[in-house]
Amino acid sequence: MTTQTTPPDTADQAAPLDALLADAALGTFRRFSPDASAAKFAAGLARRPQVTGRRLGSLAAELVRIGAGTSTLAPARRDRRFTDPAWTDNALLRRIVQSYLAAAQTTGQLVDDAGLSPRDEKRIRFGAENLIEALAPSNVPLLNPSSAKAAIDTGGRSLLRGSRTLLRDMASAPRIPEMVDRSAFEVGRNIAVTPGEVVLRTEVLELIQYRPQTEQVREVPLLIVPPTINKFYALDLAPGRSMAEYLVQNGQQVFVISWRNPDARHAGWGLDTYVTAVLDALDAVERICGTPRTAVTGVCAGGIIASVTAAHLAAIGQQDRLACFSPLVTVLDNTDAGTVAALTDQRLAAAAPVTWCGTTG
Repeated sequence: MTTQTTPPDTADQAAPLDALLADAALGTFRRFSPDASAAKFAAGLARRPQVTGRRLGSLAAELVRIGAGTSTLAPARRDRRFTDPAWTDNALLRRIVQSYLAAAQTTGQLVDDAGLSPRDEKRIRFGAENLIEALAPSNVPLLNPSSAKAAIDTGGRSLLRGSRTLLRDMASAPRIPEMVDRSAFEVGRNIAVTPGEVVLRTEVLELIQYRPQTEQVREVPLLIVPPTINKFYALDLAPGRSMAEYLVQNGQQVFVISWRNPDARHAGWGLDTYVTAVLDALDAVERICGTPRTAVTGVCAGGIIASVTAAHLAAIGQQDRLACFSPLVTVLDNTDAGTVAALTDQRLAAAAPVTWCGTTG
């Protein structure tokens, strides 16, 4: 057990999501450069030479079994990277996958063995897991059976298309490959199609009122504060998969904030800006519905903003304006708050207001 003799810096304890985006904007490869946590990891293994030696010896023994074809290592059934039958039917590919799995397993065990503090352990594990994922044989185009077949079938054009896409993705923040083809989605056509209208527009937000779909509605309306990173349509994906649609179909009056994409002109925006914007939206909901009380739901980073708004209303004696408050997937206590808290530091928190504007989509 470690004893903390000095109070931690407040910014080090905070875990704002935009700090991760700021880090990505500063450069993807910076994440993998050696730091104090890496030095502590190396020192931890050096202090336990017998444990480290046993781990490496076990890896060597497993590699011998893999070479002899007697290893029983196999990918998890849910591991979609190695679902192609060639990964198990082909002797060479099977050995490559088994070697990869053995190395990944040993790496995780070494992180456990190093005796790191929770923060350092999370930082090292995050980097190790990302590096392991990047080195997966499924990421090698001509080694992966599926991509190799596609390259042959297209005469190499699939490799050219993939290379162009990768270069495009890495040319702009946050410099990570896109997971989906965004051109397949269009707001109002196949995403965010629940009927509604913009009833308030300010410099910071648009307030959407969804059209009721029942003859009678509940007296108390619902205001949803979404994350500042994601879009409002995370709550209105598609018919049958929409929180907004479900609510209005069950008699609930629903208002959802759509945050503006900030740019360099808005670099001075802070938490006060967003709390004031939520208060503006709350005023509009009360005026439109003619009610003094509103149910408020905040989601993720929007939950943090809504929580501060609720605290402000309580501080000025107006807590009765909230019929209820429901934060969803919202972290309010960031003490030892997992990987995000471990990766955030004072420098990133300070850089976030400057770089965040260019990293939202």
